[in-house]
Amino acid sequence: MGISSRVTNNNTDCQMLRETRLCQIQQCDIISITIKVYLGKKCQRTVRPQRAVRITFAGCLTVQRFRPHTCGTCTDGRCCTPSVTRTVRLLFRCSDKETFYNVMWIKRCHCSRSCHTDFKSDLFSEI
Repeated sequence: MGISSRVTNNNTDCQMLRETRLCQIQQCDIISITIKVYLGKKCQRTVRPQRAVRITFAGCLTVQRFRPHTCGTCTDGRCCTPSVTRTVRLLFRCSDKETFYNVMWIKRCHCSRSCHTDFKSDLFSEI
């Protein structure tokens, strides 16, 4: 699970605000997942778990189970990235409290040759 943020003035006061949300573009164990690429195709753009799962972040779990889309893989070297997303507020249960987090919800992914490999803004790059 990662964190994405942006600065926007898209609000009623036209004030510059930072919006932050949790995101998971691809499953961490995508290599070990068997992805069905249909005959004649080279990419599986989106992947969903077969069963509903709880989303985890920092030792907290979602109260409900979900089947979230993540971006898949290609067999021809292209990279799949989200093309349509929205932000949803999900209730997480931690050991001592319940709290809401904004989460990026992937609706559709797009596969292209432009692969982003610049992780300078990676959350853990300073560790």
